[in-house]
Amino acid sequence: MATGSLTVATMKDENRSAPPLTPERSASLPPVARVLPRPFGRGKQAATLIVLALAAKLVLLAMVGRPLGCDCGQIWAMPGEARLNSRTLLDPYSLLHLVFGAVLMKLVRWQRPDWPLWTLLAAAIVSSTVWEVVENLPVTIAMFGYSPNDPLAYGGDSILNSLGDTAAVALGAVLALPLAPPVVAGLAVAVELAVSLWIGDGFAITLSRALGL
Repeated sequence: MATGSLTVATMKDENRSAPPLTPERSASLPPVARVLPRPFGRGKQAATLIVLALAAKLVLLAMVGRPLGCDCGQIWAMPGEARLNSRTLLDPYSLLHLVFGAVLMKLVRWQRPDWPLWTLLAAAIVSSTVWEVVENLPVTIAMFGYSPNDPLAYGGDSILNSLGDTAAVALGAVLALPLAPPVVAGLAVAVELAVSLWIGDGFAITLSRALGL
């Protein structure tokens, strides 16, 4: 009888909700316990941040008059279809966004090794969103310095292409998680060289054009 009562009391104790973590109780915990996130707290915050960032990007792209898509019935622009670049869901530049996400993931994880996956993804997606907004500003487009007759001339992204770019960044970030930093760096250089030779454009070429070199 005593054993049964003890078992019931133990089950009740195990099912009892933990008391809220007050500042006084938090101060009494060891340092490791104080820095542990509450269950699912960071995940919910990161997911909310991702949704807000994507929503803000959609609004800003609509405000600057970016089209929804290309009206071409394609989801991928091949190198010989430069006019469709930045209009379809995917194009050769998607590979550069993939690399950007991979390199960014390694840099963020190097600085914040304690961040969980959702927070790392939020950092990658928010960074991509900020770049997509800046990239589509008229002053930035003018800074790229394309000649009017250049088939690669950039006039801004469609909303569909911008979402595809951010998706590529997120995918690159996830794929980079199990890879060593030197491997990611080597792949980034290889992709940059391959895309530059493939379509005659890339991060380095765009940067040199923007700097007037």
